[in-house]
Amino acid sequence: MKPLPLIGTAVGLLVLFGIAEFGRRHGVGAETTRRVVHITGAGTTALFPLYLSLVDVAVLAVVFTVFLAWTRLRHALLSVHGVARPTLGAIVFPIGLLVAAVILWPHPAAFSYAALMLALPDAGAALIGERFPSWSWSVVGGHKSLFGSLTFFVLAVGIGTAFGLLAGNGAFLAAAGVALTVAAVEGAVGYGLDNLFIPLAAGVLGEQWLGL
Repeated sequence: MKPLPLIGTAVGLLVLFGIAEFGRRHGVGAETTRRVVHITGAGTTALFPLYLSLVDVAVLAVVFTVFLAWTRLRHALLSVHGVARPTLGAIVFPIGLLVAAVILWPHPAAFSYAALMLALPDAGAALIGERFPSWSWSVVGGHKSLFGSLTFFVLAVGIGTAFGLLAGNGAFLAAAGVALTVAAVEGAVGYGLDNLFIPLAAGVLGEQWLGL
């Protein structure tokens, strides 16, 4: 365990929540503040293999899962929990990343790839799906849209191609295959539970198909 980086990261994440709360109380919508927390939190997690141990990641995941569950029960932290749709996404968010970390920690590039797949394509799909109406389908706990899934796929292909090039294999077809598979996972799951499955699916496939 690395106490100083661990404490610094925890404080930084709490500051992120504080900024989100400040924004919500000054007129920023909960969907926007939640999305900022989602992107920043998962994007930061992609850097964890550079300076944290797996034990550190587990501690952070447990602490913030408890924190997010407690604030939801208390009807607090409305910058994250105050969205109209039913969702458990915030609570399972750290759990999904922890499961991916436990499996992928010997492959840090695969874990970072998994975290970025949660940070960018997932958030992009939600944003485009909300703003641009298109054909949609029902899932348990909500609905998904064609434009949202296409956005996820395009962003995921871009991230996978970049990681493939950095790994020295330039495997565009493999990146597209991972993107298509993970987009299918995202498009099939409601209640925000895609936050649980996206990191694992993306990380394992990234390690296997992209050689990360």
